Amino acid sequence: MGMKRGFCLLFACIAIFSCISAQAAAADIGEQAAEIAEPRATGEFDFEISAKSMRKASTSFPMEYGETVTITASYSPASASVDFGLIDSDGLFYPVRGSNGSINQTIRIDLRGTYTFAVRNNSNYTVSVSGFVNY
Repeated sequence: MGMKRGFCLLFACIAIFSCISAQAAAADIGEQAAEIAEPRATGEFDFEISAKSMRKASTSFPMEYGETVTITASYSPASASVDFGLIDSDGLFYPVRGSNGSINQTIRIDLRGTYTFAVRNNSNYTVSVSGFVNY
């Protein structure tokens, strides 16, 4: 009779515990950000720039710390002294110098703000410039 009583007690416990419901709740794990390596915008440019002058893009972009801007361009004549870069909202120009008629550089943003792409011709003659800028 002891074994029968043990099985009854076991089945009674199983029945009792299976009727008790477990509580479930949603947990807010926060939004997980994924870094995307594709640019927000790509601009193509093709123009001539006069001697000792600067030419700015017509559009500015808000940029966050750590974001990058990649400039890929060529210019002629290759002997010209040409700077490519970004102008911040205070008017400060952050240049990168091209060499031998081309440039392929990435600029990392160190300060959050609004930036405008620009090209500066340091030469005493007109220079033809063409390329892409990826924000």
